[in-house]
Amino acid sequence: MLSRLLRVSMLLTLGAALPAKVPAQAPAGASPAVIGEVRDAVRRYDAALRRADAAAVGQFFAPEYVFVNARGQRLTRAERLANLRTGRTAVDTVAHAPEEEQFQSYGNVVLYSTLLTLGGRYSGKTQQQGHYRALVVWVRRDGRWQQVASQLTQVVEQ
Repeated sequence: MLSRLLRVSMLLTLGAALPAKVPAQAPAGASPAVIGEVRDAVRRYDAALRRADAAAVGQFFAPEYVFVNARGQRLTRAERLANLRTGRTAVDTVAHAPEEEQFQSYGNVVLYSTLLTLGGRYSGKTQQQGHYRALVVWVRRDGRWQQVASQLTQVVEQ
């Protein structure tokens, strides 16, 4: 009996001494309130893009914002806003497919993905309206949502 108690005690002590495995933060479905806030930010951002309002668009980009366009080019916040100010970027059409929207919440970060229909001029070249997958990282700072990164991938029709 004493032998058995010693073995159990030794196992418990050994188990307590081993490092605990800490799971990574698992994505959680965003709450309805957070989804509403991010959807509203997306709606206001899209409206500012259609108006070519660089000042308003700039409010949605964090200082460290980075964009990867459908051609794989990486642009900074300053480059995106310069393209908008000079007319090299002009968005005529932007429509989200609601059934394709996904929101994953990680505390004050929301990963937003959707299917877009876009049309306009990008980097000085007129583009026909097309479908794109968008991935946007939104962060809540000082009570508002800002993009820190976004990427577009053109959907190739087969």
